[in-house]
Amino acid sequence: MDLIERIAASATGGDNSKKFEEVLPAYSAMGYKKFELYAEGRGASPDYSKGSAYYASFAKDHGMKYSSFHLPVIEEGSAESFENALKWAAFAEELSIPVCVFNAKEKKHYAKLILSMLEDIEKRKLNFNLVVQIHEGRALESFEDIKEILDQVKHERVMALHELGSFHALGVSAQQVIDAFWPKIGLFHLKDMIGSQSVPFSKGEVDFTSLFKEVNRIGYKGDFVVELSPVDMENTHRYIGEALTYLKKIV
Repeated sequence: MDLIERIAASATGGDNSKKFEEVLPAYSAMGYKKFELYAEGRGASPDYSKGSAYYASFAKDHGMKYSSFHLPVIEEGSAESFENALKWAAFAEELSIPVCVFNAKEKKHYAKLILSMLEDIEKRKLNFNLVVQIHEGRALESFEDIKEILDQVKHERVMALHELGSFHALGVSAQQVIDAFWPKIGLFHLKDMIGSQSVPFSKGEVDFTSLFKEVNRIGYKGDFVVELSPVDMENTHRYIGEALTYLKKIV
């Protein structure tokens, strides 16, 4: 697959509250071939009652596939949250999604819960990989947190999400993350940044030319998800389209 076809869009920033049936066709019209889904908490989150076949058909009709899927948060001691995550995991499998983002409420329970989920998804013969993610305000917030979890959970299906924007905000370069975690990187989230602020692609400090040269060199075969959280949220939709135009020039 051509590298540009591995660049997905996520309904972030000002598009966060828009409905799935609005954003996926719009991103397809921009030229995107893939879309990232969130189980819950986004305007574009799927309605479980509609069934996975609806979302498979809708994406196919617009020439799209799904790059990745954010599972809902699991809380230690909550069987309900665990079963909810497993329900959505099966939904992701039915959509042939290769990567699911795992999320636990607290870092101290993270390793235990991800191992429990691995046991269940393997029993159910679900085939996707799980990636662990740093993000402000969530259980894992630092480079060291990711390293700690990967050290605790040594499993071929548990990998790191290269969260470019969050790492940049912490002063950790894209190359440092690759050097530390490759080949255990299962997904890239792309943001251009000035310090800790998301900005339109090509306007920030992230060297995407060097990044894509490096991912070609190491042989990364996964997807890249475009995200934006600009100050001028009302312009997010336009910036998402411009991001793909910019990335096509350097890819």
